[in-house]
Amino acid sequence: MSYQQPPSEKHQAPPYPGPPTSAPNTFMRAPSPMSKATGPPPTGPPAPDYNTPRILHIYRDGISSRHMTITDMDKSHPLYQMDQNSGTVFSSKPYMTISQPSRSPSTPATNIGTATFHNWSRTIDLEFHGRAVSFDSEGMFTRAYAFQSLAFGDKLRWECDGIWGADLVLVNGRKEWIAKFDASLFSMSKTGKIHVVNGAITGAALDEIVVGGCAMVQHEWRRRNSSAAGGGGGG
Repeated sequence: MSYQQPPSEKHQAPPYPGPPTSAPNTFMRAPSPMSKATGPPPTGPPAPDYNTPRILHIYRDGISSRHMTITDMDKSHPLYQMDQNSGTVFSSKPYMTISQPSRSPSTPATNIGTATFHNWSRTIDLEFHGRAVSFDSEGMFTRAYAFQSLAFGDKLRWECDGIWGADLVLVNGRKEWIAKFDASLFSMSKTGKIHVVNGAITGAALDEIVVGGCAMVQHEWRRRNSSAAGGGGGG
């Protein structure tokens, strides 16, 4: 089943600080299963497509690497980079940092957001552009996390999806999909893809989707490793 057509008006969340007074109408009812965007590959950095979903690709530098690159639909132009720290109780650094790559050797990367996990708490502490946001578990027996979105001005939730539970969806209060993460379970170099349902979502709203989605991916990875080790913790 294919996507419904998103709104033709080009919406973009306003810059930080402060959420918009009214959330942009960038949602659409989610089909099931999710279809894939098609079309000829772009020859340069792709512009937002306001009629089809936007797909971002997440690649790991190596099997044991703590550095990942997130590219646009063309799979070659990096939009974000993700770095993981040790994640131990002795580290004062966030477990995960998302930044935008520098466009010149003399310019540092731009920090977009961070995620910090806790060994004895289910809450995930994030920062988007320096502003704190908490992802709160909706219960001990559910794998869904709710948060108050700074970019969309609405309460959103990430929840697990798929046969193996490795996929994730971001929905609003009306159960409409905003984004979806598809895990690449059998790839040695690719972590997965982030489908942004509406190509009009850019700027701070796209940053929030990427940081939150990557945080949830890392949280699920920690949870599975903890379960396999018999620890039962891991946030």
